[in-house]
Amino acid sequence: MPEVVRPAFATHPRSILSYGIPFTTAAALHVRETFTASKVYMIVSRSLAQNTGSLGKLRDALGPETVVGVRVGMRNHTLFSEILEVVTETREKKADLLLTLGGGSLSDAAKVVTLASWYT
Repeated sequence: MPEVVRPAFATHPRSILSYGIPFTTAAALHVRETFTASKVYMIVSRSLAQNTGSLGKLRDALGPETVVGVRVGMRNHTLFSEILEVVTETREKKADLLLTLGGGSLSDAAKVVTLASWYT
């Protein structure tokens, strides 16, 4: 099955949904081609990092030179102290893309990190 890409929201064409190919393949493709990023910082679910090979597979697909940092786990309810830690680290590493592997608090954290990065 070929990859299918479509906007996630009608008003935000760069927010996309991709399906039809493995996640790691899609992530590597879109990091390079859609977002033209070269320094990716990942926020990863603790359970996925500890109980699956997903983090390693994603890191391999992106390439060691592309992944500049990894934060494993975030506490529930997205603590501001953790947000500031990630903002500081992404700046130090000069990350140009934030990628999450997991959901819930991680997705919330990535949104707040992005917002905080614009204003701090």
